[in-house]
Amino acid sequence: MEGRGGISWLQRVVRGAGLIALLAAACPAATVAEVPVDLELVLAIDSSDSVDGREYALQVGGLAQAFRDSAVHEAIGGGPLGSIAVAVVEWSGRYQQVVQVPWTRIDGPAAATALAAEIGGLRRAFDEGVTSISGALDFAAAQFAGNGFVAARRVIDISSDGVQNQGRRIDLARDAALAKDLIINALVILNEMPDLEEYFGERVIGGLGAFVMAANDYPDYPEAIRRKLLREIGQTPVSRRGGDQEQLARLPASAGPAPPP
Repeated sequence: MEGRGGISWLQRVVRGAGLIALLAAACPAATVAEVPVDLELVLAIDSSDSVDGREYALQVGGLAQAFRDSAVHEAIGGGPLGSIAVAVVEWSGRYQQVVQVPWTRIDGPAAATALAAEIGGLRRAFDEGVTSISGALDFAAAQFAGNGFVAARRVIDISSDGVQNQGRRIDLARDAALAKDLIINALVILNEMPDLEEYFGERVIGGLGAFVMAANDYPDYPEAIRRKLLREIGQTPVSRRGGDQEQLARLPASAGPAPPP
């Protein structure tokens, strides 16, 4: 059916759609507002074959316990903005990564306790799988884009009890993450590999102030992750291991209360 001037209704719709498309191209889409926080932190939990059910539970329970800790609450509140953003990732083999807890803003004890409850209720995503540290780094690094937050420090905190046995070279994944201005820290469990701290120090961590913290076994994990969070959130200064080598910190065999700041 034609209207005035011999232009059909369908032609008008097509022309109108074309005009809308031109206007959309000329005007950039509105960007989503980014919420400023002191720290964006991805916590990457190892779920490979070397981690049994009890050890996985100690990781999850220890992480939940850390976010219930009053010292961690004080550290979060002590930043210029008094808030951080946290996401929890579980990883194993090259194609085995999943976001277990999406990005969450923590701005006080109530929010931290709510996050602890969510973490404490997690179910394991992978019952079996090898160890791809590079896959974990690539996946974790991708989580920062468009996450709705902006911070001066963006950190991947990776926990593991083993070395890589699948995936692309770790140095390529590490360099790609560092190119995005990310920092990579690590918490290693030495129950099966006493030299794992050095492995991660040389091959995995990177960025300004990057460090490795070690727990001797999984029962030490809860206190180790608590100390690690305090260090990451509060930017506690640490000593270097000779020259320009990577920074390291070791959890004692019998972990007592954390030393005062």
